Amino acid sequence: MANNPIVKNGWYMGAWSDEVGRTLLQRWIVSRPVCFYRLQDGSVTAIEDRCPHRRYPLSLGRLDGDVIECNYHGYRIDAGGVCVGVAEQPDTPKASVHRFPLVERDGVVWIWTGDAEAADPALIPDTPWLSDPGWTHVKGLVPLKARQVLLAENLLDLTHETFLHPGSIGNAAVAGTPIDVTSEGDRVSFVRHMVGIEAPPFYEKSMGLTSPIDRWQDGDFHAPGVFILNIRLAPTGTEEPEGFHMKVMYGLTPATETETHDFFALGRDYRIDDAELSTFQLEQQLAVMQEDVDALEIQEVMVATEPPGVRESSIRSDVAGIRGRRLLEKLAAKEAAAAGEAPAPRRPRAAASSVSGAGA
Repeated sequence: MANNPIVKNGWYMGAWSDEVGRTLLQRWIVSRPVCFYRLQDGSVTAIEDRCPHRRYPLSLGRLDGDVIECNYHGYRIDAGGVCVGVAEQPDTPKASVHRFPLVERDGVVWIWTGDAEAADPALIPDTPWLSDPGWTHVKGLVPLKARQVLLAENLLDLTHETFLHPGSIGNAAVAGTPIDVTSEGDRVSFVRHMVGIEAPPFYEKSMGLTSPIDRWQDGDFHAPGVFILNIRLAPTGTEEPEGFHMKVMYGLTPATETETHDFFALGRDYRIDDAELSTFQLEQQLAVMQEDVDALEIQEVMVATEPPGVRESSIRSDVAGIRGRRLLEKLAAKEAAAAGEAPAPRRPRAAASSVSGAGA
């Protein structure tokens, strides 16, 4: 079975802001149940979704002001996770649940699942275009029954567009154009600039582009769980910065070891008031993501049932994906070492002759 690195010390997308209100919302994150809700002052809180009494989900309780009353035995838990009494009883036991550090920014509720003292908001990737009036976007959340690292590799190796998405965003130019890959700190980046290529169907329909076009894909994976793709499309020969610009953000939030919340936002800086185009782009985005979900869920079964010791094959276009995987493994191993846990065994590497620079 392949290594399955789950990093806890990092900012994950916990929810879209408009998902969180005065109704208690449960969401599993990094194998922990989390209860999100919005306080009377408009801020958001998130606490462990297990009552300290008998572990009943607090999200099934009743919100009284900013206090949750557990629907099993009446424990009352405040927004900080502290028990402030028990309904209909005189006791106020010394009990509490974990409160997760949160930051709400640009319509996203970010959650830190590890050491609370290490939760630095400066580590959250910048996403100003999500609230910039010069941009518009569609967004959502797609459940994925596969481990997070498989989604990370999928996004870092967009050559799969040629084969999984030929009817929408893929064509031969994607797989046929090499990428430049760089790494810095907890980020892996790649650049693929396709020049004078055929326009894929999605861009012909949504932009009216006719071939040949120039298509740029500049991707950044911010470990442990954010991927941002910057896209530029323009008729061949058009000078930068002219052209159509799009951004796609994915929040790769582990729900459990084998399930992932696949948050997404697709933004554009053209025809921002065109509701019909937004509907079309949302439909296309969901269709593309469903193709990825189908592939990754099949891959999860194959990976989970693979006998130990099997060596994988890799080629030059795998460089970014392998770096992303190894970065997650490195961060997870660092956390395990700090906690005194035995590190997970690494997946056997491919033979050097088949990697073609993938370990660089």
